[in-house]
Amino acid sequence: YKEYFDQIEELTDKTFEEEAQRVDGFISRLKNIDPSSLSNREKVTHGMLEFALSSSKDSLLDRSWEFGAGVSGYTGYLIDYNQQMFVPDLEAADMLLKRLELYERLYIQISAVQKKGLNNNRVATERNLLRTIDQLQNYLKTSADSDPLLLINFSPEISDSEISSWKEKAIEIITAKIRPTVLDYLEQLKTEHLPKGRSDEKSGIMWIEGGEDLYLRALRKYTGHKNTTVKEVHEIGLSEIERLKIEFFEVGKNVFQNVSSPQDVISKMQTDPSMRYESKEQMLQLAEDTIERAYKPLAEWFTVFPKAPCKVLPVPAQSEKHAPPAYYFPPLPDGSRDGTYFLNTYKAETKSIFEAESVAFHEAIPGHHLDRTIAVELQNVPDFQRYTASTAFVEGWGLYSEQLANEMGLYSNDVQQLGRLGNDAWRGCRLVLDTGMHGMGWSRDQAIDFFRANSPIEEINANIETDRYIAWPGQACAYKMGQLKIEELRRKAEDGLGEKFDIRHFHDEVLCDGGITLPILENKIEAFIIPKGIGVNYNAGIWHFPLIATEDMNFLVVDRKGKGDNLVLHDLNE
Repeated sequence: YKEYFDQIEELTDKTFEEEAQRVDGFISRLKNIDPSSLSNREKVTHGMLEFALSSSKDSLLDRSWEFGAGVSGYTGYLIDYNQQMFVPDLEAADMLLKRLELYERLYIQISAVQKKGLNNNRVATERNLLRTIDQLQNYLKTSADSDPLLLINFSPEISDSEISSWKEKAIEIITAKIRPTVLDYLEQLKTEHLPKGRSDEKSGIMWIEGGEDLYLRALRKYTGHKNTTVKEVHEIGLSEIERLKIEFFEVGKNVFQNVSSPQDVISKMQTDPSMRYESKEQMLQLAEDTIERAYKPLAEWFTVFPKAPCKVLPVPAQSEKHAPPAYYFPPLPDGSRDGTYFLNTYKAETKSIFEAESVAFHEAIPGHHLDRTIAVELQNVPDFQRYTASTAFVEGWGLYSEQLANEMGLYSNDVQQLGRLGNDAWRGCRLVLDTGMHGMGWSRDQAIDFFRANSPIEEINANIETDRYIAWPGQACAYKMGQLKIEELRRKAEDGLGEKFDIRHFHDEVLCDGGITLPILENKIEAFIIPKGIGVNYNAGIWHFPLIATEDMNFLVVDRKGKGDNLVLHDLNE
């Protein structure tokens, strides 16, 4: 997408109004399309376009850019994004210099919209403001010739001398334009926003102007349930935590001596020195070993696989102090960037080794490297469909993958099994914490106390994660709600198909249209459960047709009209 290299978003009332008009225009056009006239593949695209436009409309209504801080702040432009870019040629490199020049305008606009939010009683928490301030200060302390904005991935066809010349020009822009504007923004945060930042007692979004309505919209978007309530999500979380306690104890007594309750197991996981990594190097090596092992049995569980490889990298040093424990970046479709599992190695000796495998299964294989990479590699779909995704689907798949890895026999020992259970409890706690703070008035301390009492999360991550949920209302609820829906649909398919159920075809059906919404997924699985049906891998999607066969005819016979329909016939005896 080289054509965008010289562009960056604008944050002005004029651009917001223009975007609102464009979105309303697309919504009006979409309503004039009769879904019943569309093919199955087109219906998925229709549903995803409806979801994307609805999300954009909500974003324009919420105006959350007015109070973004912490993980929802604006440090990523400086620290993270350029490290994921690939520059294919000198023309693209020159375009990227023009983009860097636009950073001055961007940070002036960020300052202006956040000042407007402040004037309307829309401000982040004091703690998340401090996180952003700390990151910006660390960025500005970095020497200009080591600026993260210079960490671009250049094509081998660009010579070292040409790269050096580009960096000299970039440093001039960084020194003359970007850093002075970032410093102005930093001073504004310190002198104007921080004194008015929300306290720990008012951590939730419900305390800002329009916050209650904003939260309900966010909760329904992120969980994929249009009519859900704060109370319903909160109670599901409590129920999941109780369910897991029995299994915690059963596995935990095989690992620890002198434990008599689930709480004893959780306490041991939090305090036993053997539950911590020894070093950053050990963290990264365990992640690489786990992913390599996870590749081996994939063919028994899937028939569609990502083409791009998955690599493991530490979270960049400039952001590791405030970053989540792990995250994943998908590959680029042109092959210039691999799928990347980022692991936060900050203070490795304080991090829990029992999470090594479950987190790798979630972020890489069979988790996000499958669902996100397969989406990026989709063929014959509009570009937006490769990248637009329902969080409930994506993170639901990630959490489902942690449990699927157990079925696949991938966990190496009981300590790692405790990690699987701990992460599941962690996601159950998220439902309780998120709704508690944003919808019920819980304080930050109340949330952390609940978190530590009901999951084995260590203190540093408990603080980082809680501030993440505060900064990103509703998002943390996507994981568990999405997982529960995928598991529910799998049980439904197993019951409906009986002996004809094939886990490989079910997983293909789930993944092969990208990051679809849960209602679209439910419709797809309903169609998947067809008596006497069989799945055919049709391009990037799984299509199901009635079986036409006799004793003398062992192949599926289908009739498809239209150009470019490449059907694969499967021998029914295989």
